[in-house]
Amino acid sequence: MAASFTIGEYLLPEKMSQWTQQHPQSQVHLHIANTHDVIEAVAGFEVDVGFIEGPQTHPDLVVRAWRDDELVIVAAPGHALAGRVATHKQLSQATWVLREHGSGTRQVTDAWLIQNLEQVRVGFELGSTEAIKRVVAAGTGVACLSRYTVAQALEDGHLVELRTRLPAGMRRLATVMHRDKLLGRATADFLRHCGAIVPRAAEAR
Repeated sequence: MAASFTIGEYLLPEKMSQWTQQHPQSQVHLHIANTHDVIEAVAGFEVDVGFIEGPQTHPDLVVRAWRDDELVIVAAPGHALAGRVATHKQLSQATWVLREHGSGTRQVTDAWLIQNLEQVRVGFELGSTEAIKRVVAAGTGVACLSRYTVAQALEDGHLVELRTRLPAGMRRLATVMHRDKLLGRATADFLRHCGAIVPRAAEAR
């Protein structure tokens, strides 16, 4: 399998652990990359199935909704916007720490923020969610990330969620498979274990 960073680092590890406990002879191979690279891996038959965050697609692939995710804006507890309702103007003037282009999170973030703010001043583009959280926790800028990725940091108090007047930022996580790829039984069963839909026509007999 291949999975985008948010899914591969925060959602699938628990599912894989549960799976291997129930199926000790079954090996799970997971490649983690940004959404663009996951799609290319599935399209090139390098992996059986992919898990992606962004709205990208490919003519040779079938994309199916998997689960919903919420984008949240976070900052350090001592940030000037913490503890207040940040206005559109304040968010437009803030320094943003964002994922790199090609990331599913960046695609959805750009669409959401650009639609609602006058401008987005990008101070940092980083290829790691953990790096973004550390930079923001150190007091530099604000970030827009999946709630799944910041849940622990919010609970620990390393980051705070900013209150804004922006509409909710929601996105759909998805599975992606090649139209001409038949899945083995173990792969299909693992997808169902993760709560994904697997059409019977996609399974090898």
